[in-house]
Amino acid sequence: MNELRVTVQPGTGYDLLMSAALLANPEASRRLDATKAVRQRAEAVDGGSLVGLFEKIGREPFLNLLGFVHAMTDEPTAANAVAAIAAATPLELLLTIAGYYRRAFRITTPPAVIRAAVEGDAAAIAEFKSTSYPHVTHWQGSLRNMLGRSHEDVHAELTGALRDWLSAGFMALEADIDRQLAADVAVVRPQLAGADLDSMLQRLVPGITFAREVGQELVVLTPSVLVKPGFALADYGTTMVIVYPAAGQLEGSDKPPDRLVRLTKAMGDELRLRALRELRDGPMVATELAKRLGVPRTTIHHHVSILTNAGLVRMSVDDARTGSIQLRPEAVAELTELAQAWLLGRVQSAEATDDCDATERDDS
Repeated sequence: MNELRVTVQPGTGYDLLMSAALLANPEASRRLDATKAVRQRAEAVDGGSLVGLFEKIGREPFLNLLGFVHAMTDEPTAANAVAAIAAATPLELLLTIAGYYRRAFRITTPPAVIRAAVEGDAAAIAEFKSTSYPHVTHWQGSLRNMLGRSHEDVHAELTGALRDWLSAGFMALEADIDRQLAADVAVVRPQLAGADLDSMLQRLVPGITFAREVGQELVVLTPSVLVKPGFALADYGTTMVIVYPAAGQLEGSDKPPDRLVRLTKAMGDELRLRALRELRDGPMVATELAKRLGVPRTTIHHHVSILTNAGLVRMSVDDARTGSIQLRPEAVAELTELAQAWLLGRVQSAEATDDCDATERDDS
């Protein structure tokens, strides 16, 4: 294969899509602190009907547009992203949001079937629904919403929702998001110049190891204010877009580092501690880990997600599947270092304040 190119590209257009995907998934608003205020703002638009429309469209169609926005815009601002999506032909947009260009969907359903379903063939629609992650309820809801309707109606619905959200809510957040993205990229770009993709991902998303697929030529690392503490990835042709949590958020000096909070929360659960202990024996898939712990596989997926986002374990991922789960012993050392740095820093700060107060009292 050709050498894999890696670039960092910020853009509020990506966070516009991430915000739409997160608003479409109510569970995300309860898991991710950054989305709570965003959801409150969105629910104020048209009495909550906009959020209802996002939930109707579903999460995955917006994620499927990440690579499209990269391909169709030179500068992926939110306005440019919406303009590019609006300018797409209705058929092309529907193919994109249906996952026709993503390996994750082409691996479960033949591309010819996806195209035929998008074009309205009843037998193909039935096959697409039955083969494309039939157990994932939110994706099945998206398929029911987009298939069997006119391309123009689906195009108008999705672009209208994004336009309304941009003008009525997201635009007020955009300047601050852009500032935070710029702060992150100012740090990440110089680091990328002297590092390979694997080492960069260990810094940006320590819970994953990227598995390159045949034909992929470019990886676009995209910071997001809203995806924190998770990640998202979607391929489009020969390009893979990996959305990672931006580190540019400004925090008060009395607030512990986000990484420290994620680590301590992840370890504050008996089942997750047992899972980490089991992984000492070596990498294993989720099914095996669930069997060792005596819990359903559906239960272990939730806990593995928390451990992965905290960087306590890593998984090999591409856009179509996840691999085995592997312990990251170095994360335990990182927990100690972060806790000491923050706690000792606070203690020293308090001691300095006490000394200052004592001096002022003596002077009086």
